[in-house]
Amino acid sequence: MRPGDNEVVWEFDGSDGHASVMGALVVRHIEGLDDLLPEDYDDPMDQLAAEFADRPDELVEADPELARLFPPALEDEEQARQFRRDAITQQARDRIEAARMVLADVSMEDDAVVYVTMGRIDAWVKTMSAIRAQWNVDLTGSTDRLAEATRRDVANNPTAVAVCDWLGYLIEDALEARIMALRAGEL
Repeated sequence: MRPGDNEVVWEFDGSDGHASVMGALVVRHIEGLDDLLPEDYDDPMDQLAAEFADRPDELVEADPELARLFPPALEDEEQARQFRRDAITQQARDRIEAARMVLADVSMEDDAVVYVTMGRIDAWVKTMSAIRAQWNVDLTGSTDRLAEATRRDVANNPTAVAVCDWLGYLIEDALEARIMALRAGEL
């Protein structure tokens, strides 16, 4: 039997200020994504017009951290640009929704253990992975998803190294916990 959405599958240790750090990272992430969304209007036609007028693809191309989160999906440059423009707004909304779940969890349990349920674990992994990818851009100076830090990068940016390592550990731990919960549910 698959674990229920409310079953705890992973614990995030928010002690020693880790919850505050995670909260700050998530807020920074949300703020960067929020710039990609058009202004909200009550009138559906006004909202549609705002979405057509906005150029989130230009914002993404100008910001390497955002470019890493929204890479071109197609080889043809013009088709990739059009697809990216059409997809960015919804993808940004999805990422913000996941990040807000994480922010709500760490805000509720400041400086304590956060019990993450099956229904929220994917939001945590998605958010931590995106934040780690952005910090890797800061560390390596590259939007390439396979970019690795050089010794010079590591020496010049120990904060980015620490954040990437910490998030990498948390992501791996969360994924292992999720897999174990799913396997236990199959028994």
